[in-house]
Amino acid sequence: MKTLSNAAQVAKLIKQKGKQLGLTLSASSQYFAGGNSVDVNITKGSDKAVDELKDFSSQFKYGSFDGMNDIYDYDNYRKDIPQTKYLSVNDNRASEILEGIKNYWDCSFFINGCDVRNDGQKFSWYTFVHEIKKIFPNDVWQNVLTTLITEQGKSPINNNGYLLEIKQKQQEVA
Repeated sequence: MKTLSNAAQVAKLIKQKGKQLGLTLSASSQYFAGGNSVDVNITKGSDKAVDELKDFSSQFKYGSFDGMNDIYDYDNYRKDIPQTKYLSVNDNRASEILEGIKNYWDCSFFINGCDVRNDGQKFSWYTFVHEIKKIFPNDVWQNVLTTLITEQGKSPINNNGYLLEIKQKQQEVA
């Protein structure tokens, strides 16, 4: 019988916990010179379940990198469980929903007709989703974003008085 590496065991345990929490996710491990890592990508599930998985997963990371001193601190090392040097839990639920719009990363995003800008930059899809999460908390944001995609980029949310829009950027003609 094949024995799994520590990082592979961590990935397996996180997948199992994610399934228990009702999440759709993938988890993979890899080894490289000087360590190993586990990458987790969540594509469906509730905000509460994502938070619970992140809390659960933190025990499997045996330390953290201190960039000021350019060293790795072994501040969470435990011998009783498998652990990994680097652990990344990525919440990809919004980008998974936005896949319904071609080239969503190259769109303009509007709330109530305003092309909202962040420090002079155009509102990115990530910031747009962050704003939607503030307006519609507790997993409602996922339904709002899904409706926006279904309505092909324009959706009035009457109960709250918001108009959300995603528009393809105009191509400049040379």
